[in-house]
Amino acid sequence: MLKGGSRWSKPTDLCYMKKVTILLLALAACKADSRTFINHSEGRYSIADDTLIFRNNFIIKRTGFQKIRDGRRLPKQYKVRQWKPGGPDAPAVRFDGKHAYLNNTIYVLLP
Repeated sequence: MLKGGSRWSKPTDLCYMKKVTILLLALAACKADSRTFINHSEGRYSIADDTLIFRNNFIIKRTGFQKIRDGRRLPKQYKVRQWKPGGPDAPAVRFDGKHAYLNNTIYVLLP
């Protein structure tokens, strides 16, 4: 502790604290606006959980799936794809209220 009982009693410390506060406020203001949609699918040969994330001008699709062979579930596998909207390989996504449609898959918006 410094003289006077305050930890931040030096002028240089106050300037430092102001800079840190401004930086933290700027980071909070730049918080990513993102929307997340999910889908769960089960079939005879696999089980899949998809997450579709729209964040900072990117579309991110995360899939976790388990193959089913001879009635047994195999270890879970993961796949991640990322696109820039309007890019040459970007999929067409349609929105309808709390749903997103990608190819023939319907995703539901997380609350």
